[in-house]
Amino acid sequence: MKKELFRIFNLSIRQNQSAVLSNLYLQVFEGEHTGILFNSFYERTAFLDFIDGKISEVEGIIYFEETAVTYQDYIRSYKKETAIVYESSRLMNSLSVYENLFYERLSFLWITAKKYKKMAENLFEFFHLSLDVNQKVKSLTNFERIAVELVKAFLQGKKLIFLSNSASLLDAGEVEQLLSILRVLEKHGITFLIGETFDIRLFRLTCTLHLIKNGQTLRILPRSQICQEEIQRSLGSYSVLRHQKSHHQDRDIRESVLAFDNVQDILPAPLSFTLKKGQILKIICSSNRETDYLLSILRRKVSAGSGTILFRGQPLQSVSLNQYLKSCGIIESNPRRTVLFHNMTVLYNLCVPLDSKIHNFWANPGNQKGVEYTLKDIIPPGYLQMNIDQVPMEIVQKVIYCRWLLYVPELLVCMNPFSIIDTSLNRITLDMLRLLSSKGIAVLIISNNWTMDTEIEGEAVFLTQE
Repeated sequence: MKKELFRIFNLSIRQNQSAVLSNLYLQVFEGEHTGILFNSFYERTAFLDFIDGKISEVEGIIYFEETAVTYQDYIRSYKKETAIVYESSRLMNSLSVYENLFYERLSFLWITAKKYKKMAENLFEFFHLSLDVNQKVKSLTNFERIAVELVKAFLQGKKLIFLSNSASLLDAGEVEQLLSILRVLEKHGITFLIGETFDIRLFRLTCTLHLIKNGQTLRILPRSQICQEEIQRSLGSYSVLRHQKSHHQDRDIRESVLAFDNVQDILPAPLSFTLKKGQILKIICSSNRETDYLLSILRRKVSAGSGTILFRGQPLQSVSLNQYLKSCGIIESNPRRTVLFHNMTVLYNLCVPLDSKIHNFWANPGNQKGVEYTLKDIIPPGYLQMNIDQVPMEIVQKVIYCRWLLYVPELLVCMNPFSIIDTSLNRITLDMLRLLSSKGIAVLIISNNWTMDTEIEGEAVFLTQE
């Protein structure tokens, strides 16, 4: 008979006087891995905080190993049986791999560093991992950090491991390596609770998948029904165009800002879509290689080797490069580092794109007053003359998008616009993207990690292998 490991019934969590989770149901059996997929980044974050013992007020019934417990009992006695592997690693960057594994034991003076290193090497060999145990954690890849955290959880004897958005950081090959580690852990009696926001690659291991929408358990899918199409059908957040060849009508092509038809090359499947004025479209890639390739095409650095790309109804390569660059804005990943002038004012940073569009825009005081008036409800005027490094981070985030609100390109390409860890900035980004699209700007999001992408209305194309 199956042994119940963990169950919550009618779980409700309120934050800032509003319900984030309401009447949530979840049951996890020993040795049977469970998936939980959230339609909202905030719902997933609240659930993680619950598992991690960070919620002050919780309503509902909790069972651990078939025993009813209070939330405080869970925190005191049962939380030690669980581990959470976050997408943002909790390892100590300044320490080596072996020191992170044995940090709690390093005070045992009768065990030498040499012995700890050997024990760590044996552990990684057991998991068929090739890692230098002397290497500082700060130099590890995302996959290696996740691997170390899993090995550490195994070493600590955890019964239940919660993986949070782990797949969103990995390419297809790394996902396969991660699955191999999980299968080894499975053989040693460890149960997984896998929580993602719309990356389903790890759900291959799960027996059931709980779909969460509006804070409630919407549906529980058995393994046979776990697929992207079924998930989208249930959650209904947006329409999915998955590897399907588009059959555009002539009118659609003429009205489109950007259209791809059967573009593949290095992509796992042909990419087809039509993006019109004021629309938002998301392309979800499985690797950085794919996002870099699409960015190179849109920057006009390379030409697509297959299929057709149209810009305003014309073949992309036939459009003058100067004309195209004036019509297209691109916000790369980590724009705070790449596009801002940190020794200049907020106002100067706002006007840089406009100066390339309108000769000597920056030099005209009247234009500067116009910028202040246009943005007065978004960026308080008092910040405009301050150095960009002196203003709050939320103002910096607004500056990144307000540059293009002033410029009004026909197409704005956003590379991985949402952070996997900073929810407050994500909300600003979400609001700004909606504002840009409301001004008639076609917004193309290219992403390989799921966070707030699911909150944006619009179509999505999943570039994943069937």
